[in-house]
Amino acid sequence: MVKHIVIFKLAQPVTPDEKEQSVRKLKELFGPLGNRMKYIIEYRTGINVTDADHAGDFVIDATFASMEDLRRYQGSEAHREAVAAASSIKKAKLVVDYTF
Repeated sequence: MVKHIVIFKLAQPVTPDEKEQSVRKLKELFGPLGNRMKYIIEYRTGINVTDADHAGDFVIDATFASMEDLRRYQGSEAHREAVAAASSIKKAKLVVDYTF
């Protein structure tokens, strides 16, 4: 099994309204992907609920049976379209992929 975690942190400066719009956009773009691909075992997205400076703003938490399935997800048209649409949002991204 492979766990795929992606954390987005919006680039500063960002107003509270801009932050809300950006994380909602990320949720709209990435949220539905888990229901579109049968080979995804588990898929969640979330918007941070704390105001800690060190916290990310949005997360994707997905589980795949294999690295092949993760690569398949990353190369899918739906994922590529979501990434392209999210490219206008100024953000930093951290990714952790691990097996368990």
